[in-house]
Amino acid sequence: MKCARILNFFVVFCLAALSACESKDSNKEQAQPAPGTPGQYYLLGLDTSDPPKKLELYNKGLNAVTDKRDTSLVALLDGKIYALQRLGQVDSLPFWIDSLIITARLQGDLFYEAKGFLRKSEIMRNKNPEEQFKNAFYSRNLYLKYGDTAMAGRRSLDMANAQLGLGDIVGSQESATEAIKYLDHTRDAKYVSSAYNVLGLSYSGQKLFSEAFKEYEQALKYAVSREDSISYLHNIALLHKSQENYSEALKTFGEILKSDVIDESSRLRYRENYAFTKWLQDSTTRAGDVLLEVMRKRREMDDQSGLIASYFHLTDYFRKIDINKSKHYAEKYYEQAKLLSYPTAQAEALRRLISLSEGNTREKYIERFLLLSDSLEEADTRLRYQFAKIRFDEEKKEQQIDLLQAENTTQHLRTEKLRTRNIIISLAALIILVISGAFFYSVRQRGKREKIKQIYLTERRISKRIHDELANDIYHVMSSIEPVAPAMVVDRLENIYQRTRDFSRENSEIATGEDYLSGLLNMLSGAVPSGMRLIVRGETGVNWGKMSRENKIVVYRVLQEMMVNMRKHSEAKLVALIFSTEEKYLKISYSDNGIGVDEAVLQCGNGVQNLKARLKTIKGNVIFDTSGKGLKAEFFVPFNS
Repeated sequence: MKCARILNFFVVFCLAALSACESKDSNKEQAQPAPGTPGQYYLLGLDTSDPPKKLELYNKGLNAVTDKRDTSLVALLDGKIYALQRLGQVDSLPFWIDSLIITARLQGDLFYEAKGFLRKSEIMRNKNPEEQFKNAFYSRNLYLKYGDTAMAGRRSLDMANAQLGLGDIVGSQESATEAIKYLDHTRDAKYVSSAYNVLGLSYSGQKLFSEAFKEYEQALKYAVSREDSISYLHNIALLHKSQENYSEALKTFGEILKSDVIDESSRLRYRENYAFTKWLQDSTTRAGDVLLEVMRKRREMDDQSGLIASYFHLTDYFRKIDINKSKHYAEKYYEQAKLLSYPTAQAEALRRLISLSEGNTREKYIERFLLLSDSLEEADTRLRYQFAKIRFDEEKKEQQIDLLQAENTTQHLRTEKLRTRNIIISLAALIILVISGAFFYSVRQRGKREKIKQIYLTERRISKRIHDELANDIYHVMSSIEPVAPAMVVDRLENIYQRTRDFSRENSEIATGEDYLSGLLNMLSGAVPSGMRLIVRGETGVNWGKMSRENKIVVYRVLQEMMVNMRKHSEAKLVALIFSTEEKYLKISYSDNGIGVDEAVLQCGNGVQNLKARLKTIKGNVIFDTSGKGLKAEFFVPFNS
């Protein structure tokens, strides 16, 4: 890995070499920068560990610079920034960081320009996540141009953490995956483990619990400190709690609490979660004493963010024991969330206050909740696009070209609109014919929907008969001949039996109501074997309620067929499904990094033909791309066929 210290010594070495060439003493073993030069002050600053002394020497070095193209200038600026950080003099940091970036850009020094944006990202951490992300993004791009993939990977991890903090779960997932790709799993194990932890948190936020467990296990595998391991185990325990697997959660919390490397704040958090989980498992457990003790200690420590958790847990704990106390802590929860500007926590507190209140007070809380929900929805919409904008700022020239083309297209559409209006006026007499056509079309569509329904019912009926009759008959035959038949024959019968059972399960009934999306995600997650990563994005942005029941069934079956074929033939390690809406169509982009497939197989394969036939029944379409590595496909499904 390239690092600043190596580059700094290289700069000083060059300065020393120039000084040696000018020296009359040609036998000098090791040349040093001349006294009073920028290079000498930089070396002296490196040699001292005293921050005030460092700052003094770097300031003298900067004063000695006479040419902005002096290669020691960027090293001195970076040294001064480091010294200011050590001294806690943060107010002047933005000016000197901007000076470093401008100077490095002037000198064409990609390394120090990238480092400048890194410094800028660091001072924005915990203050402005959007600015943290933007500067980490610029730094990452410069490190990639410089050829330092390890530093680029670390900046991708910074981006992932910023996005996760702002609620951009899918974006955080993409950045963390990118970080893992760039990082060396041996030298950068600490960062690799942190990236896997971010992936675990993102999958947990998407309720893809099995995927989250896999990522947390990877985080533990690469953890280099006991503190990191405990943090990841805590996340695993919370995941067990979310799935109501309280016994496993309590077991993990118990192991964590035995550790002697936990700081006081973390120990309070783990004790609280242990007590609350114990109460969730058994409502007769007296967890209130522990919860109240943790709250009091957090007040003594002035742990403002920790008090949020205390008030939340106490509200739920007292809900069925003492409603007045429950309401009291719900109000505390709400006030603390407002104090810390946590809008999501405010919404959770208001939900509880609404359920605990009556009359005008309840109406007041409902009004606040509705206003807050609107602002949260608006903020969520802004989040979806802000990071994409930052990512594509470097392509402004192309965007300007696209904008000009869009303006031309808009003008053309306006012209066409006027022409169409005239045509509509002249064809007003055909309205009756149009209405008649619409009526017959509606009748025809009703027939198509009935046909799709019959296909679905037929699949279920065949599946049931295979399960109830064929599979059971095979099982009885296998059982009866097992004592006398060769083992190979019995194994083959068992294989056939399992295949019939799998077929039956694959064609089982599909829930198309409110649980449709969770059922679809569970099917996709369950279809992914161990060792393979599944990335799903955009699914929550689709208006599934707008899609007809028949089309939902086709989407489910088509993706099921695709995942089965992928598992059997692709040998892929990564599968991605991206959902998006294009006018009246749902677009599903599929890609994997497997061995790919021949065009001939796509033309005549039974699985592909079945897939195309299903889409055809609802006027859907699929486009396969076999030109690159792996397989890519785009599915277009109308919301109403």
